[in-house]
Amino acid sequence: MSKHIFWISSYPKSGNTLVRAIIASLFFSRDGKFQFDQLKHTTQFEMRNRLNLIKKINEEDFLKLDQLKVLSKYWLTLQKKENMKINKGFGFVKSHSSYVAFLNNWFTNASSTAGYIYIVRDPRDVAISWAKHANLTFTESINFMVDFNSCIEWTLAKSELPEHIKPRTFLSSWDEHVASWVNNDLLVPKLILKYEDLVYKKKEALNYIINFFEKNYQINFKLTKTKIDNIIKTTDFKELKLQESQIGFKEAQSGPFFRKGKKNQWKNTLNVKQINILEKKFRDFMDKFGYD
Repeated sequence: MSKHIFWISSYPKSGNTLVRAIIASLFFSRDGKFQFDQLKHTTQFEMRNRLNLIKKINEEDFLKLDQLKVLSKYWLTLQKKENMKINKGFGFVKSHSSYVAFLNNWFTNASSTAGYIYIVRDPRDVAISWAKHANLTFTESINFMVDFNSCIEWTLAKSELPEHIKPRTFLSSWDEHVASWVNNDLLVPKLILKYEDLVYKKKEALNYIINFFEKNYQINFKLTKTKIDNIIKTTDFKELKLQESQIGFKEAQSGPFFRKGKKNQWKNTLNVKQINILEKKFRDFMDKFGYD
């Protein structure tokens, strides 16, 4: 394999789509004005239609893809350039998977990976956002986040796979997910971003992203002040929320995808017991990223 995948990775509801919007407007627009249809340039890995390849390889396994021990055997095969439809260079690919090995099958490797951006968010706010997105109570959301075995289903898309077979993405607990992408031996360029900086220090975060690609991939963006200003303006959370209200957003589930986007929501939303569970479990990484 060649290094043709650039991952945009995060735990769910941590800013993945926000980074995809910034990347899309930076790389795939002339004027920096973001529109939802530009997200097609930052495709999602866990789309069921990618799995049709496995039917050609092993039809018996194809009908067992709801088992991680079977699906994991094909992670790297599914990431081949032709299956990802990446013709040249690297393509931007979204995933919520942990960077893990399941029965010695690694989710990805340095042969196919050109680099990645990983986004981290205060887990206390993630608990709220995930609850709203997945239609869970806050307690259910927290239980999901602390569970080492937590998974989510692959995105529905037209596929030869019967609908009753539900392939799963392995998340693990929030701290294990963060550790897998932040502390690993995958020797490729990586950029770790905080969700809160993407919202409250967008110009600074955008400069980090620009410098990262210029330094590691020798990309000369030739940016104008107008394009930078447009990226900052049109990827502002309020603007994304407005665009969703006007035309909808297919990634929304039980309510608006772009809900509040604020930090420290947990202070007035979660109870003391719920906060204590998260802080006790995740304290090490919360300290690492400055979540007091």
